[in-house]
Amino acid sequence: MLPAADAAAQTMTNGRLPDFLILGAARAGTTALYSYLRQNPSVFMPTAKEPNFFAFEGETLAYSGPGADYVNNSVTDIEAYRALFADAPEGNICGEASPLYLYSPKAPERIHHHVPNARMVVILRNPIDQALSHYLYAVKQRIEPIEDFTKAIEAEDERLAAGWQPLFGYSRFPLYAQQLTRYFDLFDSDQFLIRTYEEFQSDPQKVIEDITVFIGADPEFMPDMSTRANAGGVPRSRFFQDFLMKPNPVTGLIARVMPLETRRRIRDRLSEFNLKRGVQMPSAARAILQERLTPEIENLERLLDRDLSAWKT
Repeated sequence: MLPAADAAAQTMTNGRLPDFLILGAARAGTTALYSYLRQNPSVFMPTAKEPNFFAFEGETLAYSGPGADYVNNSVTDIEAYRALFADAPEGNICGEASPLYLYSPKAPERIHHHVPNARMVVILRNPIDQALSHYLYAVKQRIEPIEDFTKAIEAEDERLAAGWQPLFGYSRFPLYAQQLTRYFDLFDSDQFLIRTYEEFQSDPQKVIEDITVFIGADPEFMPDMSTRANAGGVPRSRFFQDFLMKPNPVTGLIARVMPLETRRRIRDRLSEFNLKRGVQMPSAARAILQERLTPEIENLERLLDRDLSAWKT
């Protein structure tokens, strides 16, 4: 639990800033985790997930390519970031979830500067599976124009060189050993709670209980976990998915009368019915990812002193 004195000192020094951060990894259950934790009356998390402040503080964002606004609309000003927590009730534990924090080389130093006592939660997913899930998420959001995963991987260098947002570096996102090393160089080990996606999937209640205790929230409260948030898949109807995900006159009219959070919840529920599950990874893509990511898995095993051999098979 974050000591009360540390939390108070952090508030006085920096204003209202988070007590804990969900660093990622992307496509490893962070949306579900965010949804479950913010149900706890003792926890305050901003309505908008992924402000990405520590990834882009002070930067002028001008990513190009499909879905660039997902990143270009990030919060980059410290006062705007503080404002996200302005409505937090007195005594609540404040936090937010931005999976780009694990990926971003600059995030650890910025977090250390602004909230050096923050508790950090990390959920790690088999990086090879994570890469496919990231691709399927982009397909679901209708921002991935390449319909073949192998070709999308092969296009990474060209896309990133052209200024496309980091999501399109599918094999670069899950370099967990490199990413965690940057954090371990700056923070004490007891500031991290690290679990795997498999643990979260097999026993979500236990993982939520562990995190709730770790961040200092009310451990007696158990959220409703009946809804599976942000699941991925391939759209059965691309036309219907375009209607849900891309701006159009109908959704524009709805936006005028319905709150953003409600609109997204309805959109995601409709999208779930339109998704085809159980998409298999092409063998060529798997071979590329195994070559690129197996050494990273081995480095992570040494870094965490944990057997991750299941990820290599």
